[in-house]
Amino acid sequence: MRPNDHNQQLFRDMQEAPDKYSDQEIEAMIDDLDREPDVDEAWQQFARQHIPSVRPVNAWRKVAAILIGILTISGLSIAAVHIMRQAQRTESTQPTDPIAAANPPLSTHHSPLPPDTATIHPVTFDNVPLDKMLAEIAEYHHSEVVFQNEDARQLRFYFVWYRQQPLDKVIETLNHFERVDIVIDDKKLTVR
Repeated sequence: MRPNDHNQQLFRDMQEAPDKYSDQEIEAMIDDLDREPDVDEAWQQFARQHIPSVRPVNAWRKVAAILIGILTISGLSIAAVHIMRQAQRTESTQPTDPIAAANPPLSTHHSPLPPDTATIHPVTFDNVPLDKMLAEIAEYHHSEVVFQNEDARQLRFYFVWYRQQPLDKVIETLNHFERVDIVIDDKKLTVR
């Protein structure tokens, strides 16, 4: 039984049989009723009686926080190890001979731009004649251009060229334009 219920029972009992209680007991009960309630204590008592899951939720939150902390630290450690290994690989592949570093070996593959730059920055042809556009594309892919249709040389287009695309894909895209028919035959681009 709650203290408040007990006090109410006493009060009813006092009204029914006032002879059973002394004046001191009645004054103590009135003083007890006049006291300010302890809100924190009342809340804790209420929580114990009506919210039994308060403690387990707090415990689960602590466990979850610990696990998140462990996972975060583990992730950072793995990232640091990966970065260190990358740095070691880079250092080990760099030549130690200053003459070799100043004169890198000649490449047999010619590209106007480094491959990473070519993939990031597409080339945009805006109102450029087909012969100039195809000449640049063919040079990049080490091919040559032959025009069987001389009128097609002066056709002008707006075209965005992604250098990482294979030549056959580029030609397939260009062939979607009206009045353009380009055929690839053994590194030779023929405009019909």
